[in-house]
Amino acid sequence: MQLQEALLKNYSINVESGLVPGKNQVFQSGNSLFTIEYVDGAKPEELLERQQMSAHLLQQGDRYVSRFVMAANQTYISEADGKAFILLENNFLAEPRTYKLGRKLAKFHHRARSLLHPIKECSRIGKWNEFWENRIDQLEKVWQEKVQSHPGNEFEELFVDTFPYFLALGENAIQYLVDTEIDDDPSAQDAGTVCYDRFSNLTWSGSYCIKNPFDWVFDHGCRDISEWIRQHFFDNPHTFQPGIRNFLQEYQSVQPLSRFSFRLLYARLLFPIHYYETVEELLLNPIESRRKLLEEKLQAVVDQSGDYEEFLGRFFDTAEVPAKKLQIPAIEWL
Repeated sequence: MQLQEALLKNYSINVESGLVPGKNQVFQSGNSLFTIEYVDGAKPEELLERQQMSAHLLQQGDRYVSRFVMAANQTYISEADGKAFILLENNFLAEPRTYKLGRKLAKFHHRARSLLHPIKECSRIGKWNEFWENRIDQLEKVWQEKVQSHPGNEFEELFVDTFPYFLALGENAIQYLVDTEIDDDPSAQDAGTVCYDRFSNLTWSGSYCIKNPFDWVFDHGCRDISEWIRQHFFDNPHTFQPGIRNFLQEYQSVQPLSRFSFRLLYARLLFPIHYYETVEELLLNPIESRRKLLEEKLQAVVDQSGDYEEFLGRFFDTAEVPAKKLQIPAIEWL
């Protein structure tokens, strides 16, 4: 059964406008925007958790969250062209863009913290250490292989030369995270919430604001704050200070951050995910059409490493966080 036929049969929906290009198929019908989310290989428990997170946020009043659409046979999963899919619907298409993003994010996190369903499959709470160590170990093996076999091109040379520095930075981040979890007890405001893998200015931008449950992970809210800050630094390497201050002030006007939160946030900024992800895509999942772009990105990350180190050293001053008063430990070599 083809997609349009499946939509008509299972949901009584006619596709009125063409499918919008992107990683998912999006189309408009009536006053709604629909997203086709293919779910082959997804665990039923994960799909249930995403549906529960979506339903909770909608019930809490977030109008831009995609809702799961029930098919005629009383299931959320349908099939078209031999592939299983879930249909998501958004009713509120337009949003004023003059909002304070930090405040919006804090409200989003606040609404999601009251979720009562236990989230396991989508959860990243308490797993950063494990994920980070695995990431480093995997790349260290590749690095050792490249050192022994000798780099075959300029990119591999750059990787061989720079990995030890970013390995040390990653190990510092892991140690800082471990110390934080030993030294500090989370408060009620540190409870898990709905987050994004990599939150940035672009996450809720575009023609329509769509909060898609398939973009979410369940984690500590400072995941989103730190990833926004990291991206903001790289987008504005010489003028990042006021933006970071404003974003944190906006966020904390809704939800003040605890000492534990600030330490987690800083551990995440220390961990050079921007370097690791670029190298991983080039070495482990190479797509030839993206190679040039990724090589340039890696060179830029390396070129900015000194500036980023300086940014990390001055972060709490930049963010106007009273680190000494809160007894937030510093990294000595920064």
